[in-house]
Amino acid sequence: MAAEKLTDDEHRQVAKEMHALWQAGARKSQLEIDFWGNTGAHGKAFSGYVKRWLGVATESKSKQSGELERLRGLLRAHGISPSSTGDLEEEFRLVGKSRDSALAAVRIQNDPIATFRTETFILLMIIAWNSLFQAILERDGVDYYERDDSGRQVKVDGRPRVLDTWKLMSLAIGAPEWQAVRCNVDFFLGLRNQIAHRYLPALDVVVLGEAQAMRLNFERLLSHQFGDEAALGTRLSVPLQLSGFRNSDANASFRRAQAKLPTDVSSFLAQHRHDVPEEVLESAEYCLRIFLVPVTANHEHSADAAVHFVPMDKVTPAMKEELQQLGVVTKRRRTPVASADLLRPSEVVNLVVERPPYRFTMTTHTRCWRHYEVRPADGAKELDATDDRYCIFDRLSRGYGYTQAWVEKIVRDLSKPATYETVVGIEPDMR
Repeated sequence: MAAEKLTDDEHRQVAKEMHALWQAGARKSQLEIDFWGNTGAHGKAFSGYVKRWLGVATESKSKQSGELERLRGLLRAHGISPSSTGDLEEEFRLVGKSRDSALAAVRIQNDPIATFRTETFILLMIIAWNSLFQAILERDGVDYYERDDSGRQVKVDGRPRVLDTWKLMSLAIGAPEWQAVRCNVDFFLGLRNQIAHRYLPALDVVVLGEAQAMRLNFERLLSHQFGDEAALGTRLSVPLQLSGFRNSDANASFRRAQAKLPTDVSSFLAQHRHDVPEEVLESAEYCLRIFLVPVTANHEHSADAAVHFVPMDKVTPAMKEELQQLGVVTKRRRTPVASADLLRPSEVVNLVVERPPYRFTMTTHTRCWRHYEVRPADGAKELDATDDRYCIFDRLSRGYGYTQAWVEKIVRDLSKPATYETVVGIEPDMR
């Protein structure tokens, strides 16, 4: 039976049938052979399958054996073999890798003196999700390797190539109830591709809500699939460098930083938030918004907990009204960025500078647009007389935006020494 082709309802039905046969006297190992052709699980796969899809335990344990199993599970979840042989199932190797990567991501993001925080957080969390999806599929016996047209595994440097993260996610958590979680992971998959090899400190504020949601989503799925022993909860804390405690001058500085995000990144953020369904946009699994209201401790036990979390479904209309008055309840706007696909001159330079073998500066860029006449000279009367393949005049900002095609043309032409000298007017200077 191809488990990856079954829906959740079909899995539950199969689990009910197997459980009924077992209660009627069938051996677990024989059921594993009959249903899956699995001759090596010796009842373990049956027990895990029924526990996952029916929530029914088929192993009776004494209190002592239950505690031993919990400790074994704790070791396995941390990537440590509980046996003297040192053997560890592949699913738990992947769980250990996943946890380590997630903890490293949280540690970097919560470090107030770290730089490149959000960029590193995203990269490490994608690795954590990728490993967690593989662990789920490995445990469930679902094939998660790329295969060619003949069905053979695709290999790179002699090792089988795993499916990309999006495909792994679709196999591991494809059910409707995980939609908001999938949208959140998809948000960061796309953002990772946008920010690779770039330093964008403003992201620390701009995607804080989505990052918080990603942390909790990961913790939820990890515990749901591999038990409380695998949870990160005891290793996480609320970061104190939250923007809610900053003064107005600091907040203004962050708003100015956000305005400096590259146009293509701003465009991606706005477009993704615009495209997701309304119920996903408002879900805490897509973007977690936390409202901090400072309070004082009036008596000895008032400060037992520094932070109290109130789930949004527990917030009463009266509380919402009060928060509205405080100005902390906001609705995310779905307005796409105007001129979202255009680049500033500085962004063109940043995208080009490392690609041709020759030196490229803002002056070089100016000489390029003048040579190709993609826009009028400064002071011209017809400001919108541009070559719209490469440049467009923005009436509101009274400036010029450049296209990705312009970047590719520059890279292509200025990689040739003769063309470089013709366009720029000087001999090419190696970087």
